[in-house]
Amino acid sequence: MSTIRAAFWVAGAILLGAVLILTVHLSANDLEFSRYNNDWNGTSDFFAGLDRHQVVMITDPAQLASYRNNTILLVIAPFRQPKAAEISAYRAFAERGNTLFLADDFGTGNSILRGLDSRIIILEGNLSSIDQEYADPYSVAVYRRANGSITTRAMTLVLNRPAALDGGETIFMTSLLSWIDENGDKRINADEVMGQFPVMAEEQIGRGKLIVLSDPSIFINAMQEPDQTGDNRLFIQDLVTGNRTVLIDQMNSRTRDAEGISEILHLIRTTISIELLILALLVLTAVWAWRKRIV
Repeated sequence: MSTIRAAFWVAGAILLGAVLILTVHLSANDLEFSRYNNDWNGTSDFFAGLDRHQVVMITDPAQLASYRNNTILLVIAPFRQPKAAEISAYRAFAERGNTLFLADDFGTGNSILRGLDSRIIILEGNLSSIDQEYADPYSVAVYRRANGSITTRAMTLVLNRPAALDGGETIFMTSLLSWIDENGDKRINADEVMGQFPVMAEEQIGRGKLIVLSDPSIFINAMQEPDQTGDNRLFIQDLVTGNRTVLIDQMNSRTRDAEGISEILHLIRTTISIELLILALLVLTAVWAWRKRIV
C-alpha cells in the first residue's frame, strides 16, 4: 500500500512540474515592442535570433566608451527624453567611427536627433500609400533608392504605420503613390499631396554614421514572418550579422519593457535546459520523498 501511495506522490510531482512549465509557456507579456512579448507586436523573435557572443545590451551610457570603429548601436522605439549623459555618449560613440541606428516614428526619436544636431527630422502624420500590403494604406511598401552603409541585399521593405523623414541622404523611400494622412481617414484628401517620401536616411557624424528608419515596427514578430512580403528578414540579417559587434540600447528603448517577472519567465520559456532542470529537480524531490516514506 505504501508503494502505491509513493507512486501517486511521484505521479503528482511530475504532473505538477508539467503544469508549472505549461504555465510559464502560457504566461505572456503583451507590451508593444517588448522583447518579452511573444505575440505579433513583441520583439521576442528578433532577440531570440541574435548571436549572444556578438551582441551586448547597453544599460548605461558609460558602456559605450570602449567601442571604436565598426560597431553598431540599435536604438529601437525610444520612449523617454534622453538624459544629457546619454546624448553625449551617443555622439561620442558615432564620432569614433561607429554607427548609431535609430528606429522610431512617433516616440522621442526627434529628441535624440536634436541632441545630436542632426539634419534629419521625423515628421508627424501617418505615412500612407496605395502601394500597400494587407489592403491597409498604413502598411507601406518602400524601395531602396541608394546604397547605404547597412544593407546590401534588401531592395524592398514592408513597414507598419511609418512616418516620413526630412534631411540626410535618402536610402529607402516610398513610391509616388504615397501621402501623409493628416486627418487619419486612410484616404487622400484635397489638402494632402501625393508623392515620394523618405523613410530611411543617413548622415555623417564625425568618423561615423547616423542612420534613421522611421518605423520601429520592422523589428516586431509579425514583420519577421518567413512568408512576409519584402526583404525585411534580409534587412535585419544585414543589420546584425557580420564581423562587427552589435549593441542594443536598453536605456531608452521600449524593447526592455517588462511586467513583474517577465524577464525570468522569458528566460525559462526560451531555454529548454532550464525547463529540463526544473522537471529533473521535481522528479528527484519526489523520489527522495518516496524513499523517505519507504524507510
